Amino acid sequence: MIRLAERFARLLETALGYLFLVITVVTIVLVVLRYFFATTIVGGQEFALFCFVYTTALGAAVLLAKDGHIAIHVLLDLLPPRIRRWLRRINYLLVALLNGALVLLSIPWIQSIYHFPTPVLRIPQGFVLVSLPLGCGLTTLYALCLAFTDGRPGAPADEQPA
Repeated sequence: MIRLAERFARLLETALGYLFLVITVVTIVLVVLRYFFATTIVGGQEFALFCFVYTTALGAAVLLAKDGHIAIHVLLDLLPPRIRRWLRRINYLLVALLNGALVLLSIPWIQSIYHFPTPVLRIPQGFVLVSLPLGCGLTTLYALCLAFTDGRPGAPADEQPA
């Protein structure tokens, strides 16, 4: 199960890289058009913003899967390995609970405004807002996977389960 999660995280990471490339190219083109040609691409800024929303939502799941989140382990490192392992599991379960709640709470909200068009591109807002349950859902799955397998990437051997 961990291998499947790692492969999917690599796939998501590749997609995020392409999204960042798109954001960079669109931003550079918009700046050049604005300052050198006194024009713009209508909806370009909104499109870049939508790409950024997806990178944020999906990036949170990838960072959790790769143990790249911000953490301060000063007090945790003072505890015995067994207690650290259980606290880490509890932490993952709390992350899963919070993100799962966000998924459940976001669905009715998205359904209520799904068909309203965005201001410039006039696409349904649901296409953008679905990034919230998608990102939180993936984060929930990764957190549950890590909580039940204790498969924290790069964990020292003394912290792995016996």
